[in-house]
Amino acid sequence: MTTNTALNVSNKKKFKRAESEVVMAKKNAKARSAEQLAFIDEWNSLDKMRRRQIRRLVRIGKEQENVADAKLAVQFAAYQRSRAWYSKFWLWFVPLVIAGFVAGLALHPIVLGMIAGVAGNAILVRRSFKRADWVNEQLLG
Repeated sequence: MTTNTALNVSNKKKFKRAESEVVMAKKNAKARSAEQLAFIDEWNSLDKMRRRQIRRLVRIGKEQENVADAKLAVQFAAYQRSRAWYSKFWLWFVPLVIAGFVAGLALHPIVLGMIAGVAGNAILVRRSFKRADWVNEQLLG
């Protein structure tokens, strides 16, 4: 195989991969509802510091400071709950924790504690995404 032919084959593979990524992006865009798209536009229009504050308070399960942030926090939690990582949480979480513990046993006991901490944090974040409506109910009600 000549160098020129190898480049053509490589370019065709790259083109097919890029084409399939475009198709997947279009399917994902169609799957999103109008309210999700409105939330994404509103979320992206916020400044970085405000987004970070809302996101952090949602992740730790705390109430927002004002009504506007509470509405965005509830929408952010609902958006995260609709994503694939959340719906398939137990499918990827359990194998990774088991693999982490196995690797930790081979390395050092402190690594086991670190893995347990990260796993506990992931479970608490998932729980906080479920509770965002309830936590901000007083501001929204």
